[in-house]
Amino acid sequence: MKLAALVAVAGIDTAEMPGASQEFVSILESLKTEQDKVSQNPGAANTDINKAFNDAVAKVRTLVEKGDKDATYALAHWGVLSGANINEVAALFRKAADAGQILAKSELAQVLMQAGSQNPEAVKEAIKLIKEAEAADNKVARRMLAQLHLQGVSEGEKGVVVVEKSVAKAKELLEKGNKAGDGEATLGLAQLYSAGVEGVPQDHAKALELLKEAGTQGNAVALSTYGARLLNGDPDTKESPKLVKKDVAAALKMFEDSATKGLPAANRILGQIYENGVGVNGADVKPDNTKAFEYYTKAANGNDPQALFRLGNAFETGVPKDPKGKRDDKDNLLIQPNPKSALDLYRLAAQNNLAEAFFNVGVYYETGTVVDKDPEKAFTFHLKASNAGIPQAMNRLAGLYANGTGVAQDIVAAAGWYQRAADMGFAPAQIALGILYEQGAGVRQSRTVAAGHYLDAAQQGNALAMLRLANLYAVGVNPGTPELARAWAHGKQADELAQAGGNKADTDVTANVLKQLEAKMTDAEKTEAKKIFDKLPKPQAPGAAAAPAAAPAAPAPTKDAKKK
Repeated sequence: MKLAALVAVAGIDTAEMPGASQEFVSILESLKTEQDKVSQNPGAANTDINKAFNDAVAKVRTLVEKGDKDATYALAHWGVLSGANINEVAALFRKAADAGQILAKSELAQVLMQAGSQNPEAVKEAIKLIKEAEAADNKVARRMLAQLHLQGVSEGEKGVVVVEKSVAKAKELLEKGNKAGDGEATLGLAQLYSAGVEGVPQDHAKALELLKEAGTQGNAVALSTYGARLLNGDPDTKESPKLVKKDVAAALKMFEDSATKGLPAANRILGQIYENGVGVNGADVKPDNTKAFEYYTKAANGNDPQALFRLGNAFETGVPKDPKGKRDDKDNLLIQPNPKSALDLYRLAAQNNLAEAFFNVGVYYETGTVVDKDPEKAFTFHLKASNAGIPQAMNRLAGLYANGTGVAQDIVAAAGWYQRAADMGFAPAQIALGILYEQGAGVRQSRTVAAGHYLDAAQQGNALAMLRLANLYAVGVNPGTPELARAWAHGKQADELAQAGGNKADTDVTANVLKQLEAKMTDAEKTEAKKIFDKLPKPQAPGAAAAPAAAPAAPAPTKDAKKK
């Protein structure tokens, strides 16, 4: 028999598909050729990664109609990228699984498990699929089953056991994966020994041995974790004995050796090291953007999704050779801003299932940047990223629901997504949710709850949240009982931030707020206001967003809110 050549592209690896048809492999090979052109020269006029991917999807659909189980799995795996909704994805996974496609069984199980307690039958079917896939030696299913044994699964009021809670069985499965060379399973074992659980006594030395082994098996997280310990050295504490001494040269050699052996993540980690430097003021490794982006490019050419994403960021904003130099100096420009190049790279990262990339592609469709504005596509990409836990995407998705953009208006759904993002500490969502509670839109009206959400955002250094608090206390959390002193204290916080920022438009706004409040306050209230201000917790410095596309907005849900 003539065996099809192995190919890995767009999150599909034919090494995991024994017996894949030559037609299917040929489609993937053609797609990989086009993707390689893009990763090597993103934004080039003669490349169109979106067209290449859509052409591949069309050809794969033809094979699906012929009953090709691997093509059916691929179409499901690509999901929203191929234009399928969640129900279509589940149906495709089921069709492939019924035809014996093992990868489809484990991924269908993941889709079904999302139903959780709302659909016990779906969970039981998922567990059945996981066991079948594990029996067929699927490494993902093996790790999923180990996780289920660690947690245990029961159903109903009587707690009927569906999956026995057993550390021993979980450990046995992870050990099986370790022997098969599964770096992620080996990392799981390392974490068990590091934490110490029932039946697995804490053993830091054993955990370190397994961590190093997982790295040699190609697990990027393990490699990065052990590398960080070499770069910094272990702290000498009872909880974390000093097992690894600081050895920067050994860390760099380990990453270089791994990169030479063909691990793209090692190049990406080297890129991160040279971009940020190591040690105080780069004492151990000096920052070097030129070197950093050479490594990122090597990793991207190896299809590393995080490297593709980082390069996308670079083409979105531009990168200077010397970060301390002038950004508008052409001689200091290492990477010229190019939104088309950025989008190409984000698409490639999304095709490799990186959640942050789905969000950024969604922003491009939402804003109409280098593509036609398409709210429905934006909604689809934001939903995918939101389900993967990206708070910026949840915030955008909530805004689309609130305004009925790309989806039917649903203020209750908007409130739900704002709540999820707010629970993750995302300040713009906390403010938007506070507005909904102030208005009673999609939630039961409560100015007290609104104040709580504004306060959460204010403590992160968000000036808008401070002004919302000032406004809320000025009219009264309890209607008719204004608290001018407390309002002034929060307004003063916003003013100090504005003064530090040096933007005249901001300082004019905050100064006007304080002036209006002071005009209504008695001397006693002014004295009290300063005492409250002094006792307010100092806000944390605002953190950088996880996905550095255009800053996510928190659209107001109604015209009245926009006026306010």
